[in-house]
Amino acid sequence: MSDERVDVAVIGAGPGGYVSALRAAGLGASVAVIEKDVVGGTCLNRGCIPTKALLASTGLLRAISGSREFGVSVGDVRFDASVIASRSRGVVETMRKGVEDLLSHAGVRLIRGSGALLGPDKVGVDTAGGTVTLECGAVIIATGSEWIELPGLETDGDRVITSDDAFALDDLPGSIAIVGGGAVGCEFAEIYSALGIETTIVEMMPQLLPGEDAELARRLEAALKRKGIGVASKTRVTGLERGRGPLRLLTEDGKSIEAEKIMVAVGRAPSTAGLGLEQAGVDLDGKRIAVDKRMRTGITGIYAIGDVTGKFMLAHVASAQGVVAAENACGVDSEIDYAAVPRCVFTSPEYAAVGMTEAEAAEAGIEASVYKVQLGRVGRALTLGETFGLAKMTCDKQTGRVIGFHLLAPHASELLSEVSTAMAGGLTAEEVARVIHPHPTMSEIVWEAAQGSAGRPLHG
Repeated sequence: MSDERVDVAVIGAGPGGYVSALRAAGLGASVAVIEKDVVGGTCLNRGCIPTKALLASTGLLRAISGSREFGVSVGDVRFDASVIASRSRGVVETMRKGVEDLLSHAGVRLIRGSGALLGPDKVGVDTAGGTVTLECGAVIIATGSEWIELPGLETDGDRVITSDDAFALDDLPGSIAIVGGGAVGCEFAEIYSALGIETTIVEMMPQLLPGEDAELARRLEAALKRKGIGVASKTRVTGLERGRGPLRLLTEDGKSIEAEKIMVAVGRAPSTAGLGLEQAGVDLDGKRIAVDKRMRTGITGIYAIGDVTGKFMLAHVASAQGVVAAENACGVDSEIDYAAVPRCVFTSPEYAAVGMTEAEAAEAGIEASVYKVQLGRVGRALTLGETFGLAKMTCDKQTGRVIGFHLLAPHASELLSEVSTAMAGGLTAEEVARVIHPHPTMSEIVWEAAQGSAGRPLHG
């Protein structure tokens, strides 16, 4: 048993937890961050980073396979799945080591073990070397989330898997059905399809990317289908038949979908088990820890950030919340603003969005206008051979302020920050349109949308 004192203890070293620890240390606090698994959390180790590394490989494979359109002839195109997987792991390991170095250089103590609240100002950590008890000025809970299991579709890590099981690429099936058409499902459909695997996405809702812009979701579905990816929307899975042959997904309409493997990607739930929340008096709102704009729970000195709050299950939101929690824990008044949260899906073309659709604006009582720009109007898109996309800018009719932007285009994720910044600054479409954008670039689609939204469309 060891007793220590720190100003701030952070439980969880994912993109919320480690950023929170770094910010608190930067404010002069003594900080300990507790991690039972690996530094970087799901995002770095089993989510955002490794999937983008895989997509970089499979995107290159698709580009080479289609090079004749650009006047480039290539011989027999082959891939080595083990090298693709190894490269992805190497990227993860490099970034993980980088985060560990950042924590060390900032003077943050990394404690490897399982942490739990022993009270409002005390954390117990079970480590390989025994129990450590931390007396804390403040505690920041950043324990993330875990996969939701569907009854009847329980995963086994072999034939029925989550994306956590998919990164090794050591046993590629001939076919796979992905249950869930959100970001994870669509991105893995891109990966598997590029590797020659017969791929089908099964989505219960009427569209892919439920909750996102319906028109752009339809275009994304069409883009995926062009690559041979099957999409079964409005299809509720009711069971699974497991036998020696292919697996059979049973659906509500009495049909079935056969595949050698099934990936379950229906979402995640806050991870709160074993945290000692009851002992510390922290209440749950359903499965999530309820917090205010300062990331405070109902107990003084205890904060929560990231997926465990159930707000936006996005790494960049967790990091932003982490900064806010750390600042308040260290006596700096700080609030989170969710008005301009970017959302990105790294398909090809990419989907990126921030703010409201016209329908959401109407629900909020805002009279809005929407201006659309076809990707084919942008010269840079034509040079890239990528014209199957669309941009939609939503503005408040009364003020002219930009309140939403939805985009399906190459590099859409990289284009979104300009609009997010404009929205955070309360800019109008007129003000965005006055900014000179470089030509020829994909960023001109933002300019075109702003010009049209300001009432002076230039290219149709």
